[in-house]
Amino acid sequence: MAFSEKVKKLAKQKANFRCVICYKPFVEIHHITPQAEGGDDTLENAAPLCASCHDLFGGNPEKRKQIKQMRDHWFELMEKRSRGAINVLAPINEEPNNINMLKEKGLAIYHCVYEHENFETTVEILLKLLNRAQADSPNQKRVLYLDIEGHRNAVRGFDHDMLELQKDFMLGFFMKFFTQVSMPLGKVENKNLQNNEIPEELNIFSSENELS
Repeated sequence: MAFSEKVKKLAKQKANFRCVICYKPFVEIHHITPQAEGGDDTLENAAPLCASCHDLFGGNPEKRKQIKQMRDHWFELMEKRSRGAINVLAPINEEPNNINMLKEKGLAIYHCVYEHENFETTVEILLKLLNRAQADSPNQKRVLYLDIEGHRNAVRGFDHDMLELQKDFMLGFFMKFFTQVSMPLGKVENKNLQNNEIPEELNIFSSENELS
């Protein structure tokens, strides 16, 4: 069996007739899970891909989860566009750098927080490292390794700044810009697609340590 014309049309419409990886036009509908492995012919198993992305990644079973994530992300953006939540008059630009997210090798970003660094200083350093990685290797998957020296309280736990950095900032905000984060409190994997829309700076309000 193959995708019905109805399913192919719906998948293309949901993608705005663009590849869900690089956003180029002129797509065909790819089985995320191949038919030979039990993949069905439903929309859930369909990914609009250009010929280049299909040749590069379509046959790689290790890329299926990420292709599905990229498809769902693109479908969601196009749904927002159709509802006017995103400017419908803005052109849809191709994004060849998204191919970097599917490369085997990721980038390792390391930082050790020394005793003289507080919450605000550490956030500034991490943001600079993140933006440099994005500039040097756009959209390539990133792994953050964070060490902390000192910053202990009277019972040998982490002080307020470093506890907030790990539990609130890293998990609540910064995690989305990485595929994985390793820090003293543990290793965490990003279950969603890595976000590459990285702010150049953050406003930190010292009174409540809130970010905007």
